This record gives sequence, C-alpha cells and structure tokens, in this order.
Amino acid sequence: MDGQQRTTTLMLLLKAMHAKLTRENNGKMQRLLDNLASCLWEIDGVTGEPDPTKPHLISHAISDDKHQVLQNILENGLEQDEAEDSSNYEKNYRYFVTQLDEFSANHATTFHEFCLCVLKSCIVLSVECGGQDEENRLEYALRVFNTLNTRGLPLVDTDIFKSVIFSYRTPQEREAFVTQWQELEQECDIDWLFRLCMHVLRAQKGDKSREIGLRPFFLNKHRDLLKDGSIMQEIAKMQEYWHSDEVSSKVSHRAYQFYNVLYTLDSGYWEFLDGAYYAYCQQKGKDYFKGLEEVLMRTCAHFLIYTIARHPGQIKNLVYNAYTSLYKTGNIDFKAESQEILKSVVTTQRREYTFRTFFEAAQTKRLTKTLVALNMYLKYPKQDTGVCEKPEIEHIFPKKWQTNYVKLDKKEANALVESIGNKILLEKPLNIKASNGYFDAKKPKYAKSKFLEAQDLAKFPKSDWLLEDIKARTEEIYQRLYVFFKEYAV
Repeated sequence: MDGQQRTTTLMLLLKAMHAKLTRENNGKMQRLLDNLASCLWEIDGVTGEPDPTKPHLISHAISDDKHQVLQNILENGLEQDEAEDSSNYEKNYRYFVTQLDEFSANHATTFHEFCLCVLKSCIVLSVECGGQDEENRLEYALRVFNTLNTRGLPLVDTDIFKSVIFSYRTPQEREAFVTQWQELEQECDIDWLFRLCMHVLRAQKGDKSREIGLRPFFLNKHRDLLKDGSIMQEIAKMQEYWHSDEVSSKVSHRAYQFYNVLYTLDSGYWEFLDGAYYAYCQQKGKDYFKGLEEVLMRTCAHFLIYTIARHPGQIKNLVYNAYTSLYKTGNIDFKAESQEILKSVVTTQRREYTFRTFFEAAQTKRLTKTLVALNMYLKYPKQDTGVCEKPEIEHIFPKKWQTNYVKLDKKEANALVESIGNKILLEKPLNIKASNGYFDAKKPKYAKSKFLEAQDLAKFPKSDWLLEDIKARTEEIYQRLYVFFKEYAV
C-alpha cells in the first residue's frame, strides 16, 4: 500500500554498504557482511551462503525493464560507467556509493560502527491487513494508511485504482498497462479523466444523485471495471475526446466560440455533459460534431440564466438531468425553469426583482467577462477565438474622470461606468496603453485590436463616449442576450 520508495532506498543503501565492505574485507568483518547479506538476500539453510539471485525485495509495481535494473543492482551492483545510467535506481545507488566512500575517507575508524548503527537502529515494520477478500484487505490498508499519514501527502485516488488494475492483470498484460498509464500521466490529468468517466457512467446508469468521490464510486460501486480493466477503454475514450488533435480539428469555429464562453464560467460542470454527449455519440454511432454547437449554446444559455438569477447551486442538477435523459431518450432535457425565470418577478420585503434587475446587478468580474464575451460572439460570428490567452475588460468610459468632463452624481456615474454597456474585451498590452484616457485618445489603440468590437468602436463617429452611449449599448446587449436566452434555454 505504501512505503515502496523508502524500502527500495534502504535496500540500495544496504547493497552499497555490502559492496564496499566486500571490496575492503580483511577477514575481520565477516559477521557484519553476513548480517548485511541476510537483509538483502535469501540464505541457504545448509551452507549459510547468501543467494544474490534471490533478493528479499521484489517489486510488482514497476515495468519489467525497470524491475530488471533494480534486480541487477541488488545482485551485482553497478558495472557500467555513470554516463550509461538510465534510471533513478542506478543514480541513487551510485549516490550512496559515492557518499559512503566520502564518509569512510573522513571517518575511517567509525565507518563500521555506522554500518552497525543502520542495521541495529533502523526498524522496518511490515503491516499486513487481513480480511475475507481483496476488497476488505484494501479497505483496511487504506484506513491504516490514512490514519498514519495525517501529516503527509494524501494517497491519490488514481494511485489506488492503478494498483487494483495492475494486480488483476496477467504478467503479459502488465507491461502494456504500465506503458499506457505512463503515457497518460505525461499527457494529461488522470484524475480528471477518471472524473469524466464517472459522469459518463452516471449518465449511462441514469444516476442523478449527488456526486460522490472517485474512490467510493470506483472501489465500492464499480470495482468490476477496475478488475477486468475495461475502465482503461473508457479512459482512452475520454483522453481522445479531451486531448486528440483529430477531435479538436473537427470542432467548428462557432463551437469554439461557445467553448470560450463556457470556460469563463465559475461552474465547470458543462464539461461532464459534453463528455457524456461525446461518449453517447461514440456508442450510438452518431456524429458528435453535427449537434455540438446546439448542445453548447443550450448549455451556455441555461448556465447563465441560473447564474444571473442567483441559482448557481442548481446547475449541477441541470447537468445530471441533461446527461441521464440523453441516454434514456436520446434527447437532452435539462428539466430547467429557465423560461420561467426570464418572465418571473421575485418579491422581497425591500423590492421586486425581475430578470432584468438581476442582469443589471450581475457585476462580478467573472460573470461580466462571460456576458461581454457572449455578446461579442453573438454580434460578430466571425470573431476569431485565439486572439489572446487572457483578454482583459476595458472600460470605454474611464473609471477615473475629471468632474468637469461629465456633470453627474458620482454614485450614478459609477453605476453606469461599471455597467456592461461600458465594457469590451481587449488585449492586455492595448488595455494598458488605453488606460484611463478619454475616448478619442483610445480609438487608435482600439483600431490595433484583433477584437472586432474594439475595431468598430475605433470607427465610432463621435469623439466622445458619453453616459447616454453607455445606456444605449447596455440596452442593446441586454436585448441581444435576452433573445439568445429565449431561443436556446430550452
């Protein structure tokens, strides 16, 4: 369960000690050599001779080539030059050899005492958990580990899954599995792929209950997928969906625009719906890309309505409804109340709230950026998606202005300045240059932007951008987004 690295390190140290003492053996340290040998290898019961081909340490959790490197070191030490070292086993063993030589040179009279100290003072305690079956033994082992490891790094769920999958593979299958796992670790986040797979399985089983952790989901509810190794097929499918150039090259320009909008949201649960939709299309032989734009636009509309109306906690349930209905009926049904929210009036002791009220109050930086991006893509369908990695919010009318420039109550002016009608996306270098300059001075910077909306503002016929312009643009944006919500939040 745990301790492989420390045990391996200790064995490499003992082997380095044994090799050094063997080279320097003058016949007076045989007892010390025998004690070290008994820690490293099996001892013949008749002759008392150690058998270096039968080391006590045998790893079942590494690939065959690495396993052989370790076994060669424990049997023969290192025979090649340092330049030929290819694994951490060789590098760490060579490190111990060098340090022991240095220690012996500086403390020649106490080196043997150091070896005795390691043998007598270092205690290796093996804790083996019992149980009626493999599942119980693993559960007990995890409990012991988590109890003893409260101050250390937690055991990652996928490390446990890897161990279970590996233990049920045949010797012939293990090498291929280790190679596949290592490639996954290098290319992507395996924990994330398992979470995607979990939601795909939930969709297939019609499970709309509250999401549970990866460990209880796979170890308690779907251990069979780990035992027979079929989970790796699902993981490969999710890797293809998430990382394949072939898949990404077929995604339309319009779909990429809505991916950009969704990525700016607080909730990333849309990714689980998208992953389930991809898996469903693969299973049913349907064209994933044909309906992708509509799925993303509907998801975007529902998510934003619930976020604007201050119901973000219900978004997870929308996703559960959507992907379970897909597998049950072949159609995505969010079972959302989005259309009702658009029309409803919420009355409190202080005031009445309409969707428009919530929309105008949506001043969080992240949500504003999402709405500005959505408006831009709706108004400019040909807008490129790769303009810059992190566009910034630009205030067209500056946040700081001279009082003689506009005669307005400061509180009212601030509300207009921070409204969505006064904000666009702009590249960071241009945003810095535009700074708090006035509109006519900003136009040349806007003209250099790759955002089409900024380019259009550079052609604005007036030299001033005034508060009435902010109000007009706010109304234009609201109406455009409202039409989008009415059409796609279904």
